[in-house]
Amino acid sequence: MEPILRASRLRKHYGTGTGLVRAVDEVDLDVASGEAVGIIGPSGCGKSTLLHLLGALDRPDGGWLWLGGERIDRLSETAAARLRRRSIGFVFQAFHLVDELTARENVELPALLAGASPRAARRRATALLERVGLADRAGHLPAMLSGGQRQRVAVARALVNDPALLLADEPTGNLDTAATSEVLRLFDDLRAEGRTLVIVTHDSRIAAAADRLITMRDGAFVDETILRRPSGNPSFGYAIRHGSTDDDSGLGSGLGDDFGLPDAPGLGHGDGSGSGRDSGFGSGHGFGLGAISGLV
Repeated sequence: MEPILRASRLRKHYGTGTGLVRAVDEVDLDVASGEAVGIIGPSGCGKSTLLHLLGALDRPDGGWLWLGGERIDRLSETAAARLRRRSIGFVFQAFHLVDELTARENVELPALLAGASPRAARRRATALLERVGLADRAGHLPAMLSGGQRQRVAVARALVNDPALLLADEPTGNLDTAATSEVLRLFDDLRAEGRTLVIVTHDSRIAAAADRLITMRDGAFVDETILRRPSGNPSFGYAIRHGSTDDDSGLGSGLGDDFGLPDAPGLGHGDGSGSGRDSGFGSGHGFGLGAISGLV
């Protein structure tokens, strides 16, 4: 089956000569429909630049990119905007909610911009806020919400046009531990529903919501971990380790208390031994208007 998202030799460089920065350097990526992929790595490794390329927010210097069988790396600004509005949802670290709009109005906005009627947009927004557990906060302005609640509003907004692909850039970066657990549970629920997710982060806890983890350094993919969850057993995971880098080696999947989820018994297995940091960790179950231009 063809992947819903495919990148081939994707490249984005800045500067020249000795000042050349290879932000994204010959990256290949296939994402299957319904797959949740986490891309982890330190700050400055090119994760966010890659996400912007995958989401048609920026144009690559080289390579090819397809979404749903359509080549998108050379779209005009207008065509890229139509694509984002129709097929891609975004979740950002800084939330990018419109301060003057209520939670419901923030969620409605992309639907209205996509041509939905006010009644249909309101119906979708209300259902999604209930879905993320914020029905009772629908009339609240962002300033009246906690960080975790604001991020859940942002997730609802990203889903309002039923996108084929959901992209998240450091979605837990501004959250405390409790709020991070809430958002990870939400992403894991979306994964279980069959949503296609690509999440970039420096936080290895995102394994809680991923089927596959890719490690990125210096603009390139250097390692991959496949997390498999056998059907019918939500408390067991299995990880296969590829590559030979020192850090993050021997990653294990296993729902447990690592991510503050008391309902998971913490079974897990990591196939890989390395001695780097984060070895053998468990996976838990657990816009100013200018920013909105990325959606329209």
